[in-house]
Amino acid sequence: MKRVFFFIQILFLIALFSGGNWDIEAGNVNMSSLPSQARDQAYYSQLEQSGNRYMKDHVWLKNGDDHIQVGISYFMVSAIGNAIVSISPAKAVDETFVKGELLAEIEGADGSTKLYAPCAGVVKGINPMIENPYDMQPNQVWVYKCHLKRDQLGNLMSEQEYAQAIQ
Repeated sequence: MKRVFFFIQILFLIALFSGGNWDIEAGNVNMSSLPSQARDQAYYSQLEQSGNRYMKDHVWLKNGDDHIQVGISYFMVSAIGNAIVSISPAKAVDETFVKGELLAEIEGADGSTKLYAPCAGVVKGINPMIENPYDMQPNQVWVYKCHLKRDQLGNLMSEQEYAQAIQ
């Protein structure tokens, strides 16, 4: 009887992990839309939800077709003067980075900030608007499109949670 029960458990696990869409945390996640490195990492389900997801250090992430956009939050943009003067990326396309590594220096009208890597990854694209950052919307300042490699992000906040955290 124990063997039959064990066999049924094995079949259940095989069926559970052999498909494409699964309920993870908050809802259905279309795993095929996530980067290949992320398909087995439940925290990426947070990025499947609409809108940006935020980190405590004012970095935001947004899921794209085969990448994740990485940028600085509207709060940080307002702290450096609401007008982006220049963005100096520290990495080129296809370069790798590690958690905490400098990705870009961003200068505003009244100050500057640095964008550090939220986790390890590979740069897959650079925002073409960094050549003319005045045209960037304060809530959409992003620098890179990346493939993220490791489960190092921790908890991500929704826009509402982030707004409460910065008050």
